[in-house]
Formats: sequence, structure tokens, C-alpha cells
Amino acid sequence: MCNTALKKIELIHKIAKLPAQNLDEVDEFVQKILSQVQVENATPTNLKGIWKNKGFEKIIDLESVVKSIRKEIENSILEKNL
Repeated sequence: MCNTALKKIELIHKIAKLPAQNLDEVDEFVQKILSQVQVENATPTNLKGIWKNKGFEKIIDLESVVKSIRKEIENSILEKNL
């Protein structure tokens, strides 16, 4: 995982440990920093057609296949918890 992503995760964990009365301070600090830098707004990504021509169209009863795979995963998770 990228170093930046790890730092962000660590910050989130640290912020989660803060008492409620300090959250406003953190928010003000972050807003101050954000006002000093240019932040690009994230552009929405359209995922339409992402699975096109990947082979799923060849499966006759896709719904039942997905249902059976979900059941397998559920059973696998339950076995690990025992």
C-alpha cells in the first residue's frame, strides 16, 4: 500500500481516539490547511460497462451462479469462525 494511504489511515485512527470536544479543533486545523492548498475536486467515475466482454455474458444463469458463490463464501467464513 502506498505510503500516503498508510499515513491517512493512521490519521483516521488517531482522530477516532480523540474526545468529542477536540474534534472541532481538528476540523478547524484541517480547514485552515485546506484553504492554503489547491485541492482538485474528484471527478465522478462512471463504471457502466466495466464487466462488458469479460465472459459473464456466456453464463446462462448468472444469478444462480452468483447465489451459489455467495453461499460458498458464507460457508467458508462460518467454518473459519468455528
